Amino acid sequence: MFCSRCGTEVQDTAKFCPSCGLDLAATTPLAAIRDPSDDTEVSVVKNALKEEYEIVQELGRGGMAIVYKARERELERDVAIKVLPFSLAFDAEFVERFQREARTSAKLEHPNIIPIYRVGRSGRVIFFVMKFLRGESLSEQLEKRGALPPEEINKILCQTAAALGYAHKNGIVHRDIKPDNIMFDESGHAILTDFGIAKAATGTRLTGTGMSIGTPHYMSPEQARAQTLDGRSDIYSLGVVAYQCLTGVVPFDGEDSFSIGYKHIMEELPEPELRTAAQRSLLQVIRRMMAKTQEERFQTAEDLVAALEGAGPMLARGPAAGVTEAPRMPPPPVPTPVGTPPRGVSPSTPTTPMPRAARPSFQIQRKKKKKSGVLVGLMLILLLGGGGAGGYWYFILDAQWPLPFMSQAVPSSPATMDTSSSLNDSLLLVASDTGQSASDSAAVDDTTGGVEEPAADLPSTGMLILTNIPRGAQVTIDGEPITGDTLELEPRSYKIEALRTGYEKFEMTQAVGRGEVVVVPVNMTRVVEQAPPPEPPPVDVCTVVPPPAEYFEVGRCFDTRASELRAPIVNVPPDYQGELRPLRVLVRVSVNGNPAQVLQTGSRETAGPPELQIMAQRFIRDSLRFQPATKGGQPIEAWRRVTVQFRRR
Repeated sequence: MFCSRCGTEVQDTAKFCPSCGLDLAATTPLAAIRDPSDDTEVSVVKNALKEEYEIVQELGRGGMAIVYKARERELERDVAIKVLPFSLAFDAEFVERFQREARTSAKLEHPNIIPIYRVGRSGRVIFFVMKFLRGESLSEQLEKRGALPPEEINKILCQTAAALGYAHKNGIVHRDIKPDNIMFDESGHAILTDFGIAKAATGTRLTGTGMSIGTPHYMSPEQARAQTLDGRSDIYSLGVVAYQCLTGVVPFDGEDSFSIGYKHIMEELPEPELRTAAQRSLLQVIRRMMAKTQEERFQTAEDLVAALEGAGPMLARGPAAGVTEAPRMPPPPVPTPVGTPPRGVSPSTPTTPMPRAARPSFQIQRKKKKKSGVLVGLMLILLLGGGGAGGYWYFILDAQWPLPFMSQAVPSSPATMDTSSSLNDSLLLVASDTGQSASDSAAVDDTTGGVEEPAADLPSTGMLILTNIPRGAQVTIDGEPITGDTLELEPRSYKIEALRTGYEKFEMTQAVGRGEVVVVPVNMTRVVEQAPPPEPPPVDVCTVVPPPAEYFEVGRCFDTRASELRAPIVNVPPDYQGELRPLRVLVRVSVNGNPAQVLQTGSRETAGPPELQIMAQRFIRDSLRFQPATKGGQPIEAWRRVTVQFRRR
């Protein structure tokens, strides 16, 4: 079937016309597949343009026009020719709108706006010629793929916004941004088309009746209210297109245009399920594009392009890095060769712990002593010659090791080395040869070969120090609350958690070894509290367009209703063969009783064919006058339900 307003072919299950946005539930579409005169129409077009163009095929019907693919004979190139249907050519309003599109598009020279080659009229054929695009429309892409990746959406938005920015600078508001009007050329560039209901920012009325035209799913809130529009309305509509590209569905849907317009005005943008950071980043841009008030949106298309280009790195950003393990302090050093760090390293300067050599057994140690005769001899000479007192101190008196003088730094120059330092170096040399420190040496039982328990070289516990804990934070170790920031723990892994109101939860797993001092900064991120969104203002039924049913209750928006000064009866020509049915419309009556706006309403049974609709609108606009509604004794502007009757003369 076909739309009764613009003639676009629509599916039987469609709720709205995809081209002009007509509510199909409130009107009767043309049920016939095509008028018998269509063949004659194609023949007339071919004959009228045959000198310059060869009509190849019909590409589609929509937007109050028929589009043909043609071959330009002189330049031998493919072109698209848009022709006004003959059934609408008799109406000056449709002719003006058709010619407006040609004039508007022709003066916009931009790589992302479809170029117009020629505007003309040949007999009954009113047409204009434009570039033929070999790519698909965005709506066809979405129908095939469902949704698009963020990088591709970003590219489409940047190119379309660039076209809109150029149009807005030239005083043109597109007013009908939707996937059907975004095409792709052979190189994949987005091309903005169909300026059929575009309006210059000069205040010129679009139609004589002031009807609101557009596609409900993509209308901005101010467009749904039939208010004055500027370029920010196009930005909102482009945001709806971006949301559909991202999720595969439009944000607001409903049974009729009234419910959809209400959702655009009052309801918040639905929160889709997004998986990647790039999708979430793009959604933030879409939220600003679709802000309810114009002041909260991007003020220009150039601002939108800048935001999209700035989001480029976000679209390629990878996942966040995981939690890194806290640096560890080395264990308190045991007697080691000269030059190792002294005991008592500050926890505030974490370093990497040095690996500890495994303790060799007594048998290996004794075997090495037997094979290392030179070293043993050297040791005995040093002990007898210069270290007898030290040996007596250690072996006879069982004094602590290391000796007091061994904690001092050994002079690097051999000329200044005394007897005690020689003894210290010789003992360390033996320990190095056996693969262990002097403190790891064991007492030997030569008779049995047994090994006594070695002296303890490390503490059996480790130290965990927590720093940067926010005041008032509750810290737990393995689920147990703690007090203080320094803990002595058994060597193993621990789960550290910290909670505080106004901060994100801190958690990490940290291992603590024997003798280690581990410093863990508890760096908690403060949560930025966002103010709750403001409550939406209550709906004033007296200002909603189209008005809801409760608007017409006497005493709510007016004290007395507006009324017709004559019966709304339209005389139709005697040669009209169609069925005559009453037509219900909404008329906004001004304070002086003139019709200011006409909207079609009613059901399929009460709506008539397009010829009757046009005659009814003309009759109301030119012939019907009203007694205006009143409130508080004063005339006011108000809506009136009018049922137009038809009769043959």
